Amino acid sequence: MLIIKFEKTGTAALVSHVDNLRAVTYIFRRAGLDAEYSQGFNPHMELGFSSPIALGVESLAEYVSVKAPYSDDLLDKLNAVCPSGLCFTKIFNAEVNLASTFNRATYKVQAQGIGNVIDEILQPSYAISYQEKGQWVGKTVSDRIHGAEKVDDDTALVTLAIGNDNLRPDRLVTHIMREHNVHGDYRITKLQAYVNDTPADEYLKSLQ
Repeated sequence: MLIIKFEKTGTAALVSHVDNLRAVTYIFRRAGLDAEYSQGFNPHMELGFSSPIALGVESLAEYVSVKAPYSDDLLDKLNAVCPSGLCFTKIFNAEVNLASTFNRATYKVQAQGIGNVIDEILQPSYAISYQEKGQWVGKTVSDRIHGAEKVDDDTALVTLAIGNDNLRPDRLVTHIMREHNVHGDYRITKLQAYVNDTPADEYLKSLQ
């Protein structure tokens, strides 16, 4: 099985997870990838993705698995037919369930003054509030926060849980901005995924 790492930036960050699945499928077909398909009445390309990210969040560390043969020019073939914002960067040969194995991710968050207050999310019993289906929800998220670090006044790095117990970075950032009466835009970029404390790329290399 091939595990292919890709970036999702710019306008591609505004594409939903379902539409991203379709886009990657079309890219693989256009590149002539000899991928395996499911059996049955409506066969489809067998793909597995790392945990979906929130709409509008950019990422330098997305992964997709596909049962297909490797070739030295595969990245070139894929990138030749990619739309703007999608770029395939690395290939690993490993058997792994991406969505259930990768359980942490580090994000760069950019918003006015966020670097000066990011330490507050490390306090015990830290809770956030957000709207879900038109209702305000409050939730304690301390066990889903694995790190926070100031880069400069307007930039911070946060490491959060992903997968079944994920903490959406956009919900965290908008909560912080609301608590400190900060208005304006923010930007979030997923920099790296992990298996516990091990970077995803290192983990995948160890399986080859």
